Amino acid sequence: MKYIAALTLILIISTACFSQSDRDLFRKNIDLHIDVVPIGFPDPSVRFGSEWMLGGRWSVGMNLGAGVHINGNRGIGFLEPKWKRYQLFEVRPEIKYYWFKRQRMGWYIAAEGFVSTMKAAAGNSYHFSTVSDSLEVHFDQADFEKTKIGMIGKMGGRFLFGQRMTLDFFTGLGLSDTKSSYKNYVNPTVRRSDPFFEGENYTVGKRITAHLSFGLRLGLIVWTPKKHSVLPGLK
Repeated sequence: MKYIAALTLILIISTACFSQSDRDLFRKNIDLHIDVVPIGFPDPSVRFGSEWMLGGRWSVGMNLGAGVHINGNRGIGFLEPKWKRYQLFEVRPEIKYYWFKRQRMGWYIAAEGFVSTMKAAAGNSYHFSTVSDSLEVHFDQADFEKTKIGMIGKMGGRFLFGQRMTLDFFTGLGLSDTKSSYKNYVNPTVRRSDPFFEGENYTVGKRITAHLSFGLRLGLIVWTPKKHSVLPGLK
């Protein structure tokens, strides 16, 4: 959360430096933004991207996510294995409809698709057997791979501060077709288990997975049509 606090402080300072004007969040524009909230997710990443306002109530966007190596890459930790190596890449196209808008703020609903791939090495961990959930495969180390293809329905709000700073927060629910596997085991053993709840990465095979999404994007408008350009030299 310290990263969110630091970025929020930067946003406040930057806002104070810009004089208020008749800027309109819903004129045609393009922003660049970053969302560090997913650092705390079970599959930690930083997401960055762009949103293109189409000059009305609609916008389209593209976001990319890259895995980060922080605190063993366990995200919220107690739900996931401790990764020794970790790689993640995700692509997230999005379309928004602003059902309520004012000059400097708007509330929206959105549909976001996503495709992600992940590779990692788990140390001293386990996963549920494909034969039965009452069996666990324990190991000293194993390689893990996972792919996801899915869709999330979201709602959120977006705000314009000063002349070009934006703040976008959202939440949503979705589903994905998830496929994961472990291989290259070191010292595997099979044990009985009595599972109550485990994280997503303790299960292998192909399945449908539910997702809770939320985020906070800090952005900067980098282009508007020439008449409303916000950065010197942009056309």
